[in-house]
Amino acid sequence: MKNSFFSGFSVPLCIAVFMFCLIPARAQDTEAADFFEEDENALSLSFGGKIQTVHGVQLVSPFDYAASRTFAELTTKASFGNSSAFVSLGAEYNYRNKSRTGFRLNEAYYRYAGNFFDFTVGRQVIAWGQADGFRLTDVFSVRDLRDPVASDTDSSRLATDALRLRFLHDIFTFEITAVPLFTPDKLPPFFFESGAETEFFSIDLPRSKPSDYGEIGLEYTLKNAERPRKFTDTEAGARLSFTLPALDFSLSGFYGWDKTPYYERTGIIKSPPPNINADITLHEKYARIAMAGFDAAIPAGDFLIRLEGAWIGGRRFEPKEIMKALSFNQPVEKNQLLLLAGIDWNYRGWFASLQYFEDLIVDRKDDTKRETHEGFVSFNISKTLLRDTLKLSAAGSVGANYGDMFAKLSADYALTDNLHTAIGADVYTKGVDGKGRFAEMNALNALWIKGTFSW
Repeated sequence: MKNSFFSGFSVPLCIAVFMFCLIPARAQDTEAADFFEEDENALSLSFGGKIQTVHGVQLVSPFDYAASRTFAELTTKASFGNSSAFVSLGAEYNYRNKSRTGFRLNEAYYRYAGNFFDFTVGRQVIAWGQADGFRLTDVFSVRDLRDPVASDTDSSRLATDALRLRFLHDIFTFEITAVPLFTPDKLPPFFFESGAETEFFSIDLPRSKPSDYGEIGLEYTLKNAERPRKFTDTEAGARLSFTLPALDFSLSGFYGWDKTPYYERTGIIKSPPPNINADITLHEKYARIAMAGFDAAIPAGDFLIRLEGAWIGGRRFEPKEIMKALSFNQPVEKNQLLLLAGIDWNYRGWFASLQYFEDLIVDRKDDTKRETHEGFVSFNISKTLLRDTLKLSAAGSVGANYGDMFAKLSADYALTDNLHTAIGADVYTKGVDGKGRFAEMNALNALWIKGTFSW
């Protein structure tokens, strides 16, 4: 059974916002000790991986399965002298989201490490910034947003084909990154697309529209974008990071593509009044954007203060009124200012984090569907018990505009160092007058259980 619960095109931001609370299952670059430590020029091989199964049920009618997936990952690293290669392969069977079922190459890259530089080429994960879950300077990052129930950062983050050159110093690192082949976010299908009926999640759209001519029935078709593939379409970015005794901070810049598409609309009237029907074509497009940003981490005893900010130019936003009479207003280009301040506390098995995220459209003139200001307060608190074998946690986000909320509650028990089982719930609430980003995601309320074996 399919549940269409999104409206309009707010799904990318909705899912991206709630994923702030996802807890990483492992570090992105899994590295094991060399087998031949006595000879640095000997070939060293290390292996790792995990098997994870997740099953969940909706907490709202019709109480369908909200998640049912089993995922396996195998990683291997080979090192010889200054060179190393890393490969991560994955396989997934997903009962509720068939489009995710199959085999895939997660990461595959070669790295050469010199005395004062390293060079990495291939399929790799690139993560910038200090924010947990929110995207500010993290513009290279690509996400799979098709199956968010009981998800984590490890399963949602995708790699990109990139070249990275880093110059290393005791107090700073200068990084230059280029992505010649564009990789976009993976989104749930629209309700009208072929195969959407077998997916648990789909993007809903209005089926009719009132007008001066009467009620207009709406039918849709999708025209996919031709993804950027020319050499001149290459994404590029640079980042200068400093590591000082009392402060870590970075300055970054980027020119490339927005990972989330926008849609222009065209349409024709298929039947005259009084029974008016319109055929609307959604033209998928990707916007060229530029980013200038900074991030900082300041340790203070048991606390860590995190700051991040980004100016993004060229992003597209939905118009305030999409369809007027029988014509369409197209997405409008605006500049965006993103700001975040957070504080972490870690003490004797307790961990607590609090963040405030501010999203501003700089030059809005009451011409976008989205408001000028959107704010979110995120929290994450956890406690380990029973000699660190049981971890209780609660994480979530509250919309500052309407008071809508998302919360993830979980209990994780370590049967062994390598075998974990967890139970949890994802809960979404509506805000004032039923509004807010999380209000649209009521079908995602779910109770779930997860088992993970890693080696």
